[in-house]
Amino acid sequence: MGCKLTFVDDVLNRSFYKLGLIVGKQPGYFIIIPVLLTLLMVTGYQRIHYEMDPEYLFSPVSGQGKLERRIVEEHFKVNYSHRFNVGRITRAGRFGRVIIVAKDNITNMLRTEVWKELRELDELVQNITVTLPTGETFTYREECAKWEGQCFVNDILNLDKIIGEVRA
Repeated sequence: MGCKLTFVDDVLNRSFYKLGLIVGKQPGYFIIIPVLLTLLMVTGYQRIHYEMDPEYLFSPVSGQGKLERRIVEEHFKVNYSHRFNVGRITRAGRFGRVIIVAKDNITNMLRTEVWKELRELDELVQNITVTLPTGETFTYREECAKWEGQCFVNDILNLDKIIGEVRA
């Protein structure tokens, strides 16, 4: 172990020794200046605007998707208050979706027993009632997205009538 490669160690020891002497002789500069710099830098946080919109964060401002959406919205006006159709949504808003995965980790969900559970889940969702601490209650049927005065119906669930024939 005759290697005398302690050059880096020696330089660091001397440098930290000198720094320690300076800090020990004039500690005020090493306390007051960092505090003042921190206070100065913190003022920048007052002007921070947090952006949580994934479309704004991850898509180009003049991207093809935004151009096409603008064209669709210009030619096909959507009135969400009277007629709701999932296929017509061009912007994400206050709209919930439920993603279903089979419990037994089988990739094929086109099974009669799974479709029965999907119908049960749909009934549970449609019978949801939320009561606020103020006593005000909201039901799914009152707050649902409507199409011609009726709550939106997921037509895919109607496959349960023929799911036995569809299953491969």
